[in-house]
Amino acid sequence: KVLVIYDSRTGNTEKLAQAIANGARKVSGVEVKVKRVGDVTLDDVVEADAYAFGSPSHFSIMSGEILTMFTNFYPHRHKLTGKPACVFTTGSGGQVTALENIEKILGAFNPKWVKPGIAVEGTPKAKDLEQAEKLGEKLAKAAITK
Repeated sequence: KVLVIYDSRTGNTEKLAQAIANGARKVSGVEVKVKRVGDVTLDDVVEADAYAFGSPSHFSIMSGEILTMFTNFYPHRHKLTGKPACVFTTGSGGQVTALENIEKILGAFNPKWVKPGIAVEGTPKAKDLEQAEKLGEKLAKAAITK
């Protein structure tokens, strides 16, 4: 089970989330769920075998909703340890720094990293969506072999 969690205000991060999910669905035997961060429960996270976390860049950091999710799930981090994870961001500047900040916080959960993540400026273009699909496929393959 691959869980794609994202926050999106303009739809740009959501487009990457859907592309990652499409890539993950190319791997046989993988179930994919895409959820907005506000709809994610602890059960969703515990039941998943791999994760993609996406956020818009707000002042070169992740959205408050994504940070709140990590804060709420931190006491349960041992349930996520060793599971494959990747990160993606969008923005109009600062998205690379936001991606790095998410990776630093997610590092406390001790995931099995699937890198490189994706940081896109503005609306994702065809090449960005193609890259996102490849990341999703890579994540799904890591989930199967974990």
